[in-house]
Amino acid sequence: MISEKSALKISTWAAAAFALLGLAWGLVIRSGMLLFDGVYSLLSVALSLMSLVVLNQVTAKKEDSRYPFGKAHFEPYLVLFKSLVLIGMCVISFSDALRDLLSGGKIVAPGPAALYSLISTLGCLVTVVFLFWIKKKNPTGLLEAEYQQWLGDTLLSLGVLAGFILSYLSVGTKLEWIVPYMDPFLVTLMSLIFLVFPLRTMFSAYNEFMFMEADDEIKEPVEAEVRRIADELEARYKLRMVKKGRETSIEVNFITPERSISVEDMDRMRNRIKQKALKVNDLHWINIGFTRLEEWL
Repeated sequence: MISEKSALKISTWAAAAFALLGLAWGLVIRSGMLLFDGVYSLLSVALSLMSLVVLNQVTAKKEDSRYPFGKAHFEPYLVLFKSLVLIGMCVISFSDALRDLLSGGKIVAPGPAALYSLISTLGCLVTVVFLFWIKKKNPTGLLEAEYQQWLGDTLLSLGVLAGFILSYLSVGTKLEWIVPYMDPFLVTLMSLIFLVFPLRTMFSAYNEFMFMEADDEIKEPVEAEVRRIADELEARYKLRMVKKGRETSIEVNFITPERSISVEDMDRMRNRIKQKALKVNDLHWINIGFTRLEEWL
């Protein structure tokens, strides 16, 4: 099975290839759309390299006294940063393309532009399928962000391909007037559509960044087990769960009548909860506490 690190390396090399191809092709035919695609791929290379650095830190076995609670929080920080960079790029590209539209468009040879878009679409599609397969077997925040990034690029390339084909077919017809507007129009449209993908990952990373409650998908199996334990103890419970990157922190407080709980019993409870948590995410720590009912009241 291909590891997360290897998948990110492959993604980085693919992004670098598209960056060089898009920038070179775009400069030759003076296409803002192709330059947009090339700049996006270039940013992807830089961001993917950052992902590899963070992955090495997060998965390092050696303890670091500077981070006594681990480095899992690095991951949502990076995802948030990547999302903000891509959002900024889309906003800048949109404003530049809108200016070209309002000034009468720009002439771009539709044939070479369509050929590049076809190559880009096929290459992106292969990468998306590859990352989808990897993240299904190893669902992490970094792989999800990488997948969303490439999915957006695939849809971008597909839309650009359709636009340039339409522009190419319009040459010599009554619709030839659309040719100079097609390139800036595509940049404007795709910039707006493309905002959806970094916005999605940004909100997800923001929730983890702010230590908000874990999603129901992660919390429900753990809470079901905690509820069973509480029923066995004839107790109430208070459950807190926070997801940070690939790690989950769990704190459970059982409110019980006065009774003795042995260390062995506490370990068994902790292991039962741990097994449920590990099915959905890596586990950082579990803290179990007990409060007497009269103190709670």
